[in-house]
Amino acid sequence: MKLAVINTHRGLYAYQRLPFGIKTAPGLFQRIMDETLAGIQGATAYLDDIIIIGRNEADHRKNLYDVLQRLEEAGFRIRLDKCSFGKKQIKYLGFILSKEGRRPDGAKIEAIAKMPEPKDLHQLRSFLGMVTYYQVFVKNLHELRKPLDQLLKKDVDWTWTEKQQEAVTKIKSVLLSDLLLTHYDPQLPIVVAADASPTGIGCVLLHQFPDGSTKAVEHASRSLTSAERNYSQIEKEALGLTFAVKKFHQMIFGRRFTLLTDHKPLLAVFGSKKGVPPHRAGRLQRWAILLQAYDFEIQYRNTLEFGQADALSRLIAPQEASKEDVVIATIQDYGVNSIAPRCPSTQKTSADEPMKTPSSPRSRSSSKKAAPVASRTTLASVATTGSASTCLLTRAA
Repeated sequence: MKLAVINTHRGLYAYQRLPFGIKTAPGLFQRIMDETLAGIQGATAYLDDIIIIGRNEADHRKNLYDVLQRLEEAGFRIRLDKCSFGKKQIKYLGFILSKEGRRPDGAKIEAIAKMPEPKDLHQLRSFLGMVTYYQVFVKNLHELRKPLDQLLKKDVDWTWTEKQQEAVTKIKSVLLSDLLLTHYDPQLPIVVAADASPTGIGCVLLHQFPDGSTKAVEHASRSLTSAERNYSQIEKEALGLTFAVKKFHQMIFGRRFTLLTDHKPLLAVFGSKKGVPPHRAGRLQRWAILLQAYDFEIQYRNTLEFGQADALSRLIAPQEASKEDVVIATIQDYGVNSIAPRCPSTQKTSADEPMKTPSSPRSRSSSKKAAPVASRTTLASVATTGSASTCLLTRAA
């Protein structure tokens, strides 16, 4: 709060609490909530909105008690009139969560359905912004909105035609249908399918259930840049796999999963235990090294059995150019910044004392114990099979 001191004719005044209007305030408060709830199973928070879930009533009560005790220790208090306890399904961040999975909030979808047709670019962007929030539920939404995206391009005059009107009508009808994504469950096998088309790449994260059926957890897709469209087909398919693992990193890293592709040559590139052959293109070698950080079994599926990922790769929206179009290899700033404090010398000491040896006391680095990173339970890592509760917080006086 030293940076938010107020200078008045009566002296300097400093806030004792986090004030409104500070740009970094939401991030600071989110970090406090993450640290407060760290280690509690089945609890997560988005700012002051907390959701607590349990697999059964006893598990839910235990998680709820742990959260309330942790909040009391941190000096928070809750408003009971804004809390809900012991619900079988609950509205949270525009979604309805239940043991079956998550679906869009009907009230939000109804509001979109009742929206009039956009009259200008500003209204069009507002409409597409609301629609995009639920695009993970609809695998062909990018194809439906293509006529609308044409109006967002530069040097294109605003002309609302039957194509745009038809696109809006179809989008509304799809969003009003029964949309459901299953919850992510760490105990269930994971299948990641990715595919590429001449214009885009798409992927889907699936759960495989004991009866052999699969249900989607999340969809993702993007279009290829002008440079990526010049890639060979094997490179496009490989790009789709790398896009998939990076997109779903939080749910697949550190655990075994199945990676599906309909491009058989990739089995020899990414499935060989001998490593990538040295005669392969440098781009494939870099992607192979990236995939080595993941524990997966790559399998081939015929294109006819590859409906979800194949459709996503062909029904996509325009994307900006990738950094790889310009830079092949670079050092990330955050990597340098994280290593620099642990180096035995700084730029200043190197310039002032170029002849100092490593045994010199001034050239030795003092290691500081790193603060533990609070583990955060996200909605994607919670399988809601029981009750749920939400709390709205206020800071204790």
